[in-house]
Amino acid sequence: HSFEEAITLTGVGRFHYKLLLICGLVFMGVMVEIMGVSLIMNQMKCDLQPTLDQQGILASAGFLGVVLSSHAMGFLADTWGRVTTLRYALSLASICSIVSAFSVNIWMLIVFRFLTGFFISGGQACVFSLCGEFHGNGSRVRHVTLLSGFLCLAMVFAPAMAIGILPLRIETIILGMRFSSWRVLLLANVSVSLLALVGISTLPETPKYLLVQGRGDESMEILRTIFASNSGRDRSEYPVREVALESGGASLTDVHGFLDAVRLVWHQTVPLFYRSRLRHTLNICTIQFLIYFLAQGIFMWFPTILDELGTRNGEDTLLCGVLQGFDVNAKSADADLGCAVEVDTSTYQVMIIIGSSFVAIYLFFAYVIDYTGKKNLLMAWMSLTLICLVGLHYVEQFALVVIALTVVMAIGNCGGLVSTIAMEFYPTHINAMGMCFIMMVGRLGAVVGSNLLGRLLFASCENIFWAMLGLVALLCVLGYFLPE
Repeated sequence: HSFEEAITLTGVGRFHYKLLLICGLVFMGVMVEIMGVSLIMNQMKCDLQPTLDQQGILASAGFLGVVLSSHAMGFLADTWGRVTTLRYALSLASICSIVSAFSVNIWMLIVFRFLTGFFISGGQACVFSLCGEFHGNGSRVRHVTLLSGFLCLAMVFAPAMAIGILPLRIETIILGMRFSSWRVLLLANVSVSLLALVGISTLPETPKYLLVQGRGDESMEILRTIFASNSGRDRSEYPVREVALESGGASLTDVHGFLDAVRLVWHQTVPLFYRSRLRHTLNICTIQFLIYFLAQGIFMWFPTILDELGTRNGEDTLLCGVLQGFDVNAKSADADLGCAVEVDTSTYQVMIIIGSSFVAIYLFFAYVIDYTGKKNLLMAWMSLTLICLVGLHYVEQFALVVIALTVVMAIGNCGGLVSTIAMEFYPTHINAMGMCFIMMVGRLGAVVGSNLLGRLLFASCENIFWAMLGLVALLCVLGYFLPE
């Protein structure tokens, strides 16, 4: 039997639902750890007194860690194993996150949030390979799309925890420092990664990875276990007796020195850019960069935009008319004067509403994707985004403006669809490397967008909205040329 036939005959059942939950917790852990810092920024100022520049560095530290380590994590996942890499990555990230909660100064917090991002990056792409390689063609796309929805679930979980914890008045002294509520929130956020770590410890390595590594007997044992778990029947009833071995896998056992390590990294990276894959790799990376650039750029400033629209007391006003009268530098300066003792939870409530909307969109994606196809669904949502961007030039009603902006931000959900396409495009022996590489490019887009797009909107709203319209049109064209 081929591997595809063997994994399909295991069926879809209890094992795969457990797998989806565990991989989802890993993905949630990545998002919660990275966005958690933005939720504590105002309260943290009271204890650590950071400068404006230090706050900017802290906000980017986790993203920077993810970007710098993504390549290494992809290499380790392809040579060391998906599950083994995730276990070590989550363990080290959890330790660094816990230590960061006990930071005595701003630079200690920056360093350990950077390290948390550096290690947690293994979770953002390895899970796609981990989840996808336990599925056959019939169920893979739906489950990987559902997995992407956990990213949005994190956008509900993190602000909900902030609403419950940050308003608490905690005056406890631990190790000579005031253990404020923002430190408790950082510790609470680690719970997701720790739960994911417990779950990962119960999973076997993927049978497809073992097959590529030439470990056919181990692969067969895992396939029998999956069959028994899903069907409730005895392992001996599994109808497959042998699976054809696949070639191309590299292993860390081949490394006997620094030059061997460099050579192995090179051999794992170069196949991404072979002539047969170069056009698709560059296309996927461009799409991921632009999607996260647009989505994160608007999401970063969405609460501010809502506040400005709210100051019009329900009057019908064009969005760009509101934004161009906004002084972003003056607002930033006001926000950085002193620390905030009282916690305004309205922004967190908005984030929960947005996250819930995105979860609903992902559920919709997961249950129509088998009928529409990945590329058709991707281009359909981008077309809807184009319509909403055009509408924002003419719509004045507050509710319609908010709905249209939410749909535009939801283009970030298309990143999950592109990841699904990429996961199926790259072969097993470079799959994790490919996923980590394109996710790294996507995170770069998020960093650039969050720092640039909002300020450009406030400076020249009309022109930037038309430019965004052009970028989404370009995304539609690029989406058409994605691999089948």
